[in-house]
Amino acid sequence: MQIDNFFKKHDLALTGKTLVVAVSGGPDSLALLDLLYELKSRYQFNLIAAHLDHKLRSDSFKEENVISKYSQGKDIKVVNGYWPPKEHPNVGIEAAARKYRYHFLVQVLQENHGDYLLTAHHVDDLLENILLKFIRSGNPGEMNSLHAISSVNGFTLLRPLLTQKKADLLLYDQKKGIQYIIDETNNDDDTLRNRLRHHVVPLLKQENPQIIQNAIRFNEQVSLLTKLASQNFARIKRPEKYLGFAYRLRKDELKELTQGEQAAFWQNFIWETWHQRVNKYLANYTLLSYQDYFYLFKDLPTLSTPKKVHLDHEFAFGQRHFFLSLTEHLSHRLIGKFFAPASANFSVGSIKTGTKLLLKNGDHVKSKKKFAESGIPNILRPYCLTIYDNNNVVFVEQTYCYQKIAAKQKCYFLYEDN
Repeated sequence: MQIDNFFKKHDLALTGKTLVVAVSGGPDSLALLDLLYELKSRYQFNLIAAHLDHKLRSDSFKEENVISKYSQGKDIKVVNGYWPPKEHPNVGIEAAARKYRYHFLVQVLQENHGDYLLTAHHVDDLLENILLKFIRSGNPGEMNSLHAISSVNGFTLLRPLLTQKKADLLLYDQKKGIQYIIDETNNDDDTLRNRLRHHVVPLLKQENPQIIQNAIRFNEQVSLLTKLASQNFARIKRPEKYLGFAYRLRKDELKELTQGEQAAFWQNFIWETWHQRVNKYLANYTLLSYQDYFYLFKDLPTLSTPKKVHLDHEFAFGQRHFFLSLTEHLSHRLIGKFFAPASANFSVGSIKTGTKLLLKNGDHVKSKKKFAESGIPNILRPYCLTIYDNNNVVFVEQTYCYQKIAAKQKCYFLYEDN
């Protein structure tokens, strides 16, 4: 089993790098750790075994022991972590465990200046994942979520065993005399993955011994089609960040796409932006069509309470930071400018319901009309920064600025402090 071929095939440098390996104490991850250790002297890289004890079994301490025993005298740094039982949820334990595990692994990467994170996913895992996601969503993107090379929190994630069979890894451990722990909970049928592993996959292999190769072919073909789709979508203008948490795109940009293609565009954008696979209904993301724009967002942030602000002092609103100044600052992003008295007493917050805005001719207009003219949907209006001079609105982000310019007024600049 030549693992260095994986790095050569993908043109991944090894010399002088720091490799963090997710090691559970099971046969797959210890085989991966040993395969990498065999290359260590040749390429002179740092090897770290990162192990998280999920504290889900009374005998889970045995995993740490077997990893420690294997690594002894081998110049392999072992980093152990623990998932506190008090943080275990009552439902969704599998998803929560995965989330905590990757949080731990990223932390190990950060603390040790790691270059690559490696996991021991193999082709049997790939087949199970395809079947699992087919049952749950039928979304090809989710079914194809395991890749040889991907990323996690900005770090390169490698799965060099993705074309290897589980049986071959077990044989490797046997030949090398590597001791490992078998997670007895894998024998239970309480999870869908285990039921597929115990009952469905053996039947499929019996029907077609080449189904493993078919899984690899599916992975490669869907990856290719996804890449081609991404290249096509890249020709479309990217949605712009809006109000710090949403994205906005003019409808004209997607007018040549069918409704199904538009859904695929947003699925691709969500993957690139949040690294999450979603179906055509976009899961827990909200896509709004209003006036000439599409708006996309995941979660609405907590609304900020009104607060007084002072010139050239940073203040927060929503998830963003701003400052007001009488001076132009070319190094900062200008949000807008407006006129107000030199003695203005500024405060900031959300627009108040029913607020009327003063026009240049002395008339007033309801704020909702100005929002509509700007193409801003009702749900996002409270997140547009509003500036008051006492109780008078002098500025509403992307919507309005005070228009009665008089003597002794000054021009104020609003900047976002990135």
